[in-house]
Amino acid sequence: MFYNRDRRHASPGYVGPVVYEERHEIKQKQAYTIVSAICLAPHFRTEMKLAPVVPIENLTDSQKQAVFHKDGPLLVIAGPGSGKTRVITSRIAALIESGVRPWNICAITFTNKAAEEMRTRVAQSTAATGVHVSTFHSLCVRILRQYAEQAKMKPNFSIFDTNDQKRAMKEAIKTCQVDATSFTPAKMLGVVSNLKNDLQDAEQFEAEADDFFSKSAAKIYKSYQQILKQNNAMDFDDLLVNTAFLLRDRPDVREELSRRYRYLLVDEYQDTNQAQYQIAKGIALAHRNICVTGDPDQSIYRWRGADIKNILSFEEDWPEAVVVKLEENFRSTPNILEKADVLIAANSKRKEKKLIATHQRGRDVEIQTCDDESGEAHAIADKIEALINEGKDPNEMAVFYRVNAMSRGIEEAFVQRQLPYQIVRGVEFYARKEIRDLLSYLRVLVNPQDDIAFLRAVATHPRGVGKTSLDRLRQFAQGRGQSLYDAALKADQVETINRPTQGRIIGFAKTLEKFQSEIEQEVAPLMEVLFTESGMADALNKDEEAVENINQLINSAAEYDQRAETPNLMDYLQMIALYSDSDAYDAESGRVSLMTLHAAKGLEFDHAFIIGLEEGILPHERSVYGDSDDLEEERRLFFVGITRARKTLNILYARNRVIRGQFIRSTPSQFLYEIGFEGESNGFDSDWGIDQTQDTYVPKPKPKSKPGQAYLVNELVEHKKFGLGRIKEYLDLGEDSIVVVRFNSGKTKSLMVKYAKLTKLER
Repeated sequence: MFYNRDRRHASPGYVGPVVYEERHEIKQKQAYTIVSAICLAPHFRTEMKLAPVVPIENLTDSQKQAVFHKDGPLLVIAGPGSGKTRVITSRIAALIESGVRPWNICAITFTNKAAEEMRTRVAQSTAATGVHVSTFHSLCVRILRQYAEQAKMKPNFSIFDTNDQKRAMKEAIKTCQVDATSFTPAKMLGVVSNLKNDLQDAEQFEAEADDFFSKSAAKIYKSYQQILKQNNAMDFDDLLVNTAFLLRDRPDVREELSRRYRYLLVDEYQDTNQAQYQIAKGIALAHRNICVTGDPDQSIYRWRGADIKNILSFEEDWPEAVVVKLEENFRSTPNILEKADVLIAANSKRKEKKLIATHQRGRDVEIQTCDDESGEAHAIADKIEALINEGKDPNEMAVFYRVNAMSRGIEEAFVQRQLPYQIVRGVEFYARKEIRDLLSYLRVLVNPQDDIAFLRAVATHPRGVGKTSLDRLRQFAQGRGQSLYDAALKADQVETINRPTQGRIIGFAKTLEKFQSEIEQEVAPLMEVLFTESGMADALNKDEEAVENINQLINSAAEYDQRAETPNLMDYLQMIALYSDSDAYDAESGRVSLMTLHAAKGLEFDHAFIIGLEEGILPHERSVYGDSDDLEEERRLFFVGITRARKTLNILYARNRVIRGQFIRSTPSQFLYEIGFEGESNGFDSDWGIDQTQDTYVPKPKPKSKPGQAYLVNELVEHKKFGLGRIKEYLDLGEDSIVVVRFNSGKTKSLMVKYAKLTKLER
């Protein structure tokens, strides 16, 4: 294998050559090319009685069409369970077999787990090495580190995670002296992220700002970017945006990348945002060998910038594109696929396709009604306990929900029954205080300009350096245009800090300086000794859980050291920074998986349970009162959940649910009726009925309240949290009576009278 001589410029996802500047490397490359050409040639493999690189007998006709298409744009519409990854990896093998050099192929996907699976399958399907397989973000990090000078940045930049971004944004808001209640860090990070996804930089946004909010937001945006620059740091969006701008502004870089990656494959294309779209287009525009795979029906990330138009208008961007539909489903029973098909047909923004089952019929999809979330949780626990008693594998069972908070009831029921489970929410491990503390030391070693990491590291345990001293050190650093780390090494020159504190600050900086030379070596030994010598080990010696978490972090570093060709701290920190929830899923845990529907994307289970099929939950409340695009995305999210199931699928909803402390009467989700739900047969009347003229489900006419009831239709009431509203319906159920209120905010709530505490304002 051939690597860039400066391995720091390669990401963990990269395997293969970057540049060939030395004569012996060129000779090795030529030898490799000759051997590969011989070993991969079909006639050679036939004469030597070797299996073909691409086993065509395992491919359907549509898969073959996608695999053996060589030059020109290709759009593969891949339904769930249609063998998409097999097609991509087989296509890579077919390209190599046809004479394409491995290092001229770049395959991009969205999660580290998907990239690792693809990398493994490529290695299994062909003996060739050198194919680049990674996530979009990893590819961008690699490009920006390699072309740092052209991008006008330093290659050792930090990648700020969510907590770092909040801290930087909080500082930006404070600097701009705006109302912190109107311009919160979370709100402004969302605004800035949306602007970056649309490739709008701070200067452009400032020039177009024409109202108070926009002008204030522009100031905050500029200040936030300045803070990132001072820290030699980027947030996740910057990785994409700066790469897109680099390709736009530097034709030489664009041409070099286009020559290197002569065949570009982009997976999950329906989830690309504007920056990712421009990156892919920039690399492929010259040679036009771009293959994208995806499914508009599984586009579920609009809230973070994904633009479904990218895949829907692919043929407009590439008029000569060949379109292949993968409709055969190798995952689910016909019973499950029929529900998925009829559900998604209600969406308008899609490409027509049908899921064709390859398995025989199985058990019907079950839709179950429960009294409340406790009953819902115990109903699932009953079924899972029965499955486990039958000898079924807990690894093949999962519970999906719309928001993380909904896991609580399921967890309580599982604990009571002693059922094994795992919460798939992996980034929380790296958000723990002790983990972030130790990582802050490592980040300063790689990037001494990272003041946010420095401040966290110096505060990891009591060392006699207070806020006042650090403020004075910061003033000293700013006055000289230095980082806090550089200033700390000269703390004896800061006259406003007393001598004992000066010594402690210098001692801290010297501890970091001592390990600076080790960042190009294995990570785990460095992490272990730094944990001890920094004083963190002594500070945490009585906190067993925290020490165990540190041990897990060191173990993860050791695994990275074993896996990486040339382990180094920069690459390890990059891997940590780009870690996602789906990467935390352990398929061999021996436990039932609990996760959000978004986290379930890309996974599959024999037995799946989807809870909370109620209006305001799924579909989410925002989509119920939002536009049609929001509602279609919620429908796609439910579609993704349904198609995760292989053998059995259970869908549950609760008549009543506690939401934000309020016991609220629930309405069955409209999606239930779209998949054929006909209401309950146990005396609980559905609030929805079918409009025969439009063949759609609509709310049934509400019965008017009768005289003498506790609440009358159109009666004005006030709720402590929801404000003023009018009574739309009163259901006399005795102690459990329900009132439906349309509030002035536009939201309608079903509330249990005994908990609602409504105030009547008129009779």
